[in-house]
Amino acid sequence: MDADPDFERLAPTPLNTICFRAQPAGSCADDLDALNRAVLEEVNASGEVFLSSTRLKDHLALRVTIGHIRTEERHVSRAWELIRAALRRALAVPTAII
Repeated sequence: MDADPDFERLAPTPLNTICFRAQPAGSCADDLDALNRAVLEEVNASGEVFLSSTRLKDHLALRVTIGHIRTEERHVSRAWELIRAALRRALAVPTAII
């Protein structure tokens, strides 16, 4: 995640919970909460992975916890794949003009 330019980790990860958000280049800071909420909702709707959220430093943060004894690298890779795909789709949706 740290190597992906479209995401940033928002807190240290001393244990198994990662707090992060999508922050693609050129994105407007005012729209990041809505963008991350869209990612959260799409990933959770898949039924394959469950993300939770919180607020850190006044930003909506997505949280994933990797802790089941039978979790394998392929599971983590699939979760990351779903998160990245949800971001791509969220960026493709035009925002409404108010």
